[in-house]
Amino acid sequence: MRVTNLHMAYKIVFAAAAFTVLSAPLAMADDACRDAVQAAFDKQRLMATGYRFNAEVPGDQGKTQMTIDYLPPDRMYQTVTAPGHEKPVETIAIQRWAWGTMGGGWEELKPQFAQSIIAHVQATLTNPPKLTTDFKCLGKVALDGNEYLAYRADQPSGDAGSTSDTPQLARTVYVDEKSGLPYGNVVARVDGKEGAVFSGRYTYPTDIKIEAPIGGHDITPNKNDATKN
Repeated sequence: MRVTNLHMAYKIVFAAAAFTVLSAPLAMADDACRDAVQAAFDKQRLMATGYRFNAEVPGDQGKTQMTIDYLPPDRMYQTVTAPGHEKPVETIAIQRWAWGTMGGGWEELKPQFAQSIIAHVQATLTNPPKLTTDFKCLGKVALDGNEYLAYRADQPSGDAGSTSDTPQLARTVYVDEKSGLPYGNVVARVDGKEGAVFSGRYTYPTDIKIEAPIGGHDITPNKNDATKN
């Protein structure tokens, strides 16, 4: 039963993680605002000590919260706490392996889940897709009591069955002017009504460490592209 519950829980994990995707098929050439966002995330990927992403996604049953540690070139540790689940879903991904637990002991994930997680890590750290979203420069905007350089991108309205009443969403990326690194990643309605449908923050601890769980593979740290294993 534990295995079944764990793998069912990954449907929630993937639904929450989908909000972190930056690219969308709205290509525009010579977009200086888009290039500024690209430069911020490119710089983030070069952080040898890694970075942490904390986010929450509200829902009808309550908020789903997640924390993801990324450690270049190929390691990730993720914790997702969702309504209706007593224990958080924890995930470790290293190179071409992935493990998960809901508090009952770590287990290697089935291929269909492991492959999606590993592909996400590679797209985030080693082989990111080219950013094609058309961003607008908003100048300095306040967030959490401080000012950041903000860039907004309108999001697709949704499914083909969406009507004109479907709220238009926009993603705003906040970049720290001094460090040049991303700070916030927020998706909300353009009209400003209601709260954010996704709200994330980036921090840059210097003590992130990600190792395989007990019983996992003995993995030598990889200093090259994870796809070369």
